[in-house]
Amino acid sequence: MVLKVVVFGAGAALMGLEIVGSRVLAPYFGSSVYVWGSLISIFLAALSVGYYVGGRVADRWPRPAVLASALFAAGALIMFLPVASRPVLERFADWDLGPRMSPLATSTILFAPASVLLGMTSPFAVKLAATDLSTVGNVAGLLYAISTAGSIAGTLLTAFFLIPTFGVRAILYILGGSLVAFSALLLAGVRAPRAVRQAVAALAAVALLAGPGWTAAPAAPPAAEPKVIFEKDSVYHRIRVEDYGSVRFLRFDRSFQGGMYLHDPFESPFKYTDYAHLAWVFHADIRRVLVVGLGAGSIPKRFWRDYPGVTVESVELDPVVVDVARRFFEVKEDARHRVSVQDGRTFLRRADARYDLIVMDAYYAEGIPFHLATREFFELARGRLTPRGVIAANIVGALEGGESKLFRALYRTYGQVFAGLYPFPVAYAPQRDGATVRTIILMAAPRSGLTRMQILQAALQLRRSRKVIFPLHTFVDDYYDRPIPTSDVPVLTDDYAPVDILPVWGWEPERR
Repeated sequence: MVLKVVVFGAGAALMGLEIVGSRVLAPYFGSSVYVWGSLISIFLAALSVGYYVGGRVADRWPRPAVLASALFAAGALIMFLPVASRPVLERFADWDLGPRMSPLATSTILFAPASVLLGMTSPFAVKLAATDLSTVGNVAGLLYAISTAGSIAGTLLTAFFLIPTFGVRAILYILGGSLVAFSALLLAGVRAPRAVRQAVAALAAVALLAGPGWTAAPAAPPAAEPKVIFEKDSVYHRIRVEDYGSVRFLRFDRSFQGGMYLHDPFESPFKYTDYAHLAWVFHADIRRVLVVGLGAGSIPKRFWRDYPGVTVESVELDPVVVDVARRFFEVKEDARHRVSVQDGRTFLRRADARYDLIVMDAYYAEGIPFHLATREFFELARGRLTPRGVIAANIVGALEGGESKLFRALYRTYGQVFAGLYPFPVAYAPQRDGATVRTIILMAAPRSGLTRMQILQAALQLRRSRKVIFPLHTFVDDYYDRPIPTSDVPVLTDDYAPVDILPVWGWEPERR
């Protein structure tokens, strides 16, 4: 019975480590398909090596104490990750081996050793449990089934409970401490050197005492560092709220997602939020707005304040983000601003309302949600717009050069649904910025063919009529009216949307 419990627990710890491993890598390398591909391949490779090594070792030293030692070593390595991971991650982030090699190399260093040791468990357990050659197949099948059941339990427990409840460091201590406890359980019924027993007991005590408390309160940052006033791992991101003097920022993993000035919560330190008001140039009588992606609430807050006749709905997938926006970024709800916790596409599919403006603020550089970037989604969104309705999409990319494929693929896909496409790269300098990764506000409208002069005249008329308080005419200088080639990029569809292989790197939103 003890052996079955140990096999179940080792399987659970292995998959728990793989799930939480994504949160270890995300602040440095994002959560793209490359990160998940690296994790899955490294864990599978480590299991293969572990199966082979475990079988060889079990044939030579078929003793429970040997398996206990492997589990103890795996637990110790996992419990060491909170200390060891940061310098490794920072070093590879500095080296910048690319979006593929950086997470692959880091995953190998951080997770392969413990995973190899855990992979030894099942073949070793088969050797210990098999007493009759005629039943070895039954024993092997039973133990591997128990191990797989443990992996399922570990996946669900980590994803559904541990990550929403504890910080990453605490989870690593829980996983490592559990393996040390399983090691002690195996040693309980066998003779083992006293030093080994004492080491196991000491490490188990450290896990129990230090584990969850690791993230109870962040350590005080050095004077040169931001003041972290909130940090939590949600189901989707590692979320941080940081104060840099008079400015407060919201971060998801390694990306800045929004911010505000502490003396004026309606003012964002990022320029792109102002450009969303260009939508009034293309539809001067906007009355109902949907914002997909709340973040720090910069755009809906300004719409709510600046346009008393406008009703704003915000939809945000992550309930923790909604809570953070309310608590730390002064996002209010009333009859003119309602926040829904839901996937943006699901919300639109169920919506009965028609909107004059839909703001797509759910795109970001390292983890664009593909189902919000396809032709089918844009057709759904167009169906929820009024006849003159427009979409304002916040896209991170380049207009030209090697880093432009993501933007050009989105541009081509929007063009399948909307006749008029008008890109406004934020703080654009034509002489030098064509190939620079930046924020691009893409206006998708039913009317095509508007010239720069027509856009400028509409902006000036809004200014004169005081419908919009922003000097929108100054943003017209950033209008990119050159041809955008799209023949070498795909139309993104629900069937084929390779947004993860069209990444942009080395970027953060343009500041004032």
